[in-house]
Amino acid sequence: MFPVRVGLALGGGAARGLAHLGVVEALRDAGIPVDVVAGTSMGALVGAMFARNADATAMLAEATRFLRSPEFRQARIHRLQRETPAEKSVLDAVSRYISRGRVLASTVTRPSVLDAEDLYELLGFFVDDRDIRSLRLPFLAVATDLRTGEEVILDRGPVIDAVAASSAVPGAFPPIVVGGRECVDGGVVNMVPVSVLRDMGLDYVIASNVSHELPVPADAMKALATHFRTHEITKRTLTRLQVRFADAVITPRVGQIHWADFTRSDEVIEAGRLAARDVLDTIRGDLKRLGRRPRFLRRPRRIPPEHGAPPPMPPSPVEAASVDATELSTQELDL
Repeated sequence: MFPVRVGLALGGGAARGLAHLGVVEALRDAGIPVDVVAGTSMGALVGAMFARNADATAMLAEATRFLRSPEFRQARIHRLQRETPAEKSVLDAVSRYISRGRVLASTVTRPSVLDAEDLYELLGFFVDDRDIRSLRLPFLAVATDLRTGEEVILDRGPVIDAVAASSAVPGAFPPIVVGGRECVDGGVVNMVPVSVLRDMGLDYVIASNVSHELPVPADAMKALATHFRTHEITKRTLTRLQVRFADAVITPRVGQIHWADFTRSDEVIEAGRLAARDVLDTIRGDLKRLGRRPRFLRRPRRIPPEHGAPPPMPPSPVEAASVDATELSTQELDL
C-alpha cells in the first residue's frame, strides 16, 4: 500500500502571492506534509523557494530582507504602481499606462513595458540556476505558450528560468522563449495549478488562491479598459472552476491589495497564516481518514504515477506539455 501523497498548489497574484509565505509557514508549523509543490507566477517563486528550503522561517526572513532593501525600492516594477495606484491587476495597470500615452510608442515596437532583465534581477534575489530536480521537494512551474495557448509545465532545468517563464506577465514583461515556444505567465491558462498535481497522481491537493477582487467600476469605462475587464472576468471564472478540484482551498483575504504593493508584505503574509489556520482542522481530519499522519516530509520520494491516481479530470481547454527549462532564454528585445 502506497502512502497518501499531498500536493500544494500556489496560485498567481503578484504582491498578493506573498500570502503564500504565511500559508506555507502555517502548514509547516501544523505538521501538514507536502510531497510536491506546483506554482503559477508568484506562486511559482514561493513554491521554488519552499521546494529548495523547507524552513519557512528562513523563507520569510529572506523575503522580508529583500523587500526592505534599497535594491527592491529602486526596482522598475514600481513604475506601474505609481502610475496606476487604483488598479488591482497587472493588465489593468498596463491598460491605464498605455491609455495615458506614456508608453504608446514603445508598446507598438516592443513586446513589453519592462525588460526581461528587470524580471531576472528581481527573481535573482530568491532563486538561482540550480536544476529543479536537485530541490528538496519535487517542483513544477506553470507557463503559457503564447502562440498555441497550451499549458507548459516546467519540471527540470534552471529554477530561475522556469520561474521567469511562469511570471512573464503579458505586456509587463516580454515572453520567455522555451525551445522555440514563446512563454508568458502561467496564470493565462492555469492560475491555481490544482490540475497539474492531479495529473501527477496526488491523493490530496491543497490550493492557495490569492486572486484579486473585481470591484464595480466607479464610472463608465473606455474601450481598452472594458476589454481588459472582460479578460479579468473570464480569468476569475476559470480560477473558480480550477480550485473546485482541490481537496482543501486556502483563500487569504488579500483581494484588495494592489498587485504591485509590496510595502504591505507583513499584512499580506499574516493574511496567509490566518487563512491557512482556518482550514487546518479540515486538512488534519481529511489526512487522518486517508491514513496520513501530520508531519513534514523533507525528502519525499518521486511519485510513481501509475499508483493511486484519482479519477480523471474533465477535459481541459488547454493541452499540457512538459518542457525542459534548460532550453529557456530571454527573448531578444528591439530597443
